Amino acid sequence: MKKLSILFAFLLFGVGLRAQQTNLTEAVDFTVTDCHGQTYNLFEILDRGQAVFIDFFFYTCGQCQVISPYITGSYTQMGCNMHDVFYIEISYIDSDAVCQQWANEYGVEFPTVGKDGGGNEVFELYGIQACPTLVLIMPDRSIPIQGLLDLYPFSAQDVVNAMQQNGLQPHDCTGTLTVNPQTLHIYNDGETYQPGKLTISNMTAEDVTVDAFTADPIFALQCMYEGQDVTEGMTVAAGQTATVEVYVDVPVKENFEGKMYVNTSAGNFEVDIVYEMTVGVDENSSTVTMFPNPANESVTLQGENLGVVSLYNVVGQKVETFYTDESQLVIPTAKYQEGIYFIRTSNGNTQRLVIVHK
Repeated sequence: MKKLSILFAFLLFGVGLRAQQTNLTEAVDFTVTDCHGQTYNLFEILDRGQAVFIDFFFYTCGQCQVISPYITGSYTQMGCNMHDVFYIEISYIDSDAVCQQWANEYGVEFPTVGKDGGGNEVFELYGIQACPTLVLIMPDRSIPIQGLLDLYPFSAQDVVNAMQQNGLQPHDCTGTLTVNPQTLHIYNDGETYQPGKLTISNMTAEDVTVDAFTADPIFALQCMYEGQDVTEGMTVAAGQTATVEVYVDVPVKENFEGKMYVNTSAGNFEVDIVYEMTVGVDENSSTVTMFPNPANESVTLQGENLGVVSLYNVVGQKVETFYTDESQLVIPTAKYQEGIYFIRTSNGNTQRLVIVHK
């Protein structure tokens, strides 16, 4: 009876099944932000080994309303975005507020994206002409499920069966994986180094692998667990909690803020890092003066023992290195992009430079 009801709904709304599909056979990348402010990139999800199942919908679409419970049912059977498949639904017309209302009404726990988060652009990229359109994208960028016709007749089990036919397996989705805190503070006063402590709690029914801990280029990152370096990966057993000590090395003597990424088999997490370095410049080092600041065409450094002078960008990447045995060095700045930089000399002096082209 359920399948007959769905067929009746399809006929009632008068949209042919063949119109409810994409003509693409290979994925096109996109980045969207869901109605709760979380950002997702298609290729990043595919590259970590998950397939992506997209429900193209809109709030007042009758067929979308009919099949929504079956989609959420298959989402639960396939592991709640923690395993082989990542579910996301995209609307081309609904605002974030309407998408939130939709998610609340239909019990949608996976990301819901509206026009505010780039939904309209994705509709155009994939040539979506009618809703609902259901698309499965595999990690190799292929699109074996291009629309509703590939899943007809339709139920939660039909979706799961189609996933299995493409090598994707159901998983238990009881419990969740959490990574805390969201902001990690790391201190270094020159004598005492206090690493950040990151807690990974695996409340799922399966072991979770951390594929790698990575960070913005500003940081040289090292993660330790029970005395072992786990920067390149570790496993957190089901029901267990692991506390990882996080160390960073910053190329210049400044406080910095950046991001750390915890890439796991149950999803990826972002952690803000606040690095506070209170090490002062050696009191015996020579004072260095720098002018003009902001700089346009060039900046001049004056001081004793300048030696090797390094220019870093705002994310800690070395841009260029200079050498002088004089007490003055002129650095041309016209070729650099506008922004904030840091200049460090051999005598331990670090100064902040702003480049502005008039």
